[in-house]
Amino acid sequence: MYKLIRIVSYLVRQIFFPNPFSNMFSDAMAEFVNYIAGGIIVYLAYNLTHTWYISKKGEYWKGSLGFLVNYFILTEGLLIISKYIHSIYIITFIYILFFIMLCLIEHKLLGKNFQSF
Repeated sequence: MYKLIRIVSYLVRQIFFPNPFSNMFSDAMAEFVNYIAGGIIVYLAYNLTHTWYISKKGEYWKGSLGFLVNYFILTEGLLIISKYIHSIYIITFIYILFFIMLCLIEHKLLGKNFQSF
């Protein structure tokens, strides 16, 4: 089940999720920035999932599905923030606050494994 969710998660992220940098840059530049800085969103989504998910044998699919949901939340959060604010510094500051709030909320609601920081 884990392998299926992992493959579906990858395909969904590549095909259906929008480029999170499309509001900040032109189309070609947004693709370039996505290739370089997109890994940061993956890292943040992984750490966000780690605030509540502890790897257990046979339950890897929960972490993979949680990663997909967190990646979606972080991508859409960046898109919404950058839609209304155009300063890269303010966007970065608000996005960091957004990430910290998500860590605290997910930890409080979903689990006790708070080792992201």
